[in-house]
Amino acid sequence: MMLNGIGTFNQGLGNLIRHSHLFANISINMIDGRSYEEIKRPFVNFGANFAASMRLTEDPLNKLDNDQFPNLPANASSNAILREKTRALITDRLDWGFPGYLKQD
Repeated sequence: MMLNGIGTFNQGLGNLIRHSHLFANISINMIDGRSYEEIKRPFVNFGANFAASMRLTEDPLNKLDNDQFPNLPANASSNAILREKTRALITDRLDWGFPGYLKQD
């Protein structure tokens, strides 16, 4: 399954093996303020990213109770629990990613 952007998904069969998750696939692009050139750091946080992808346990920020999954897409924006969990997930991803980009070479 390919997931882009920020959102939620629910998959499984029936109520017993169904699970719901949040996702935040974001990227960081840095621009030099003097030359307006993109600062490329392709291997920033490579080790940490690789280690996270090999985790055997689920990230608690991604876990969403099935009853919190919106029945209709239109209900997602008015769901306060979903908004708060999404904010926490995005904050975590940015707090985790920015230090590597801001490090001086």
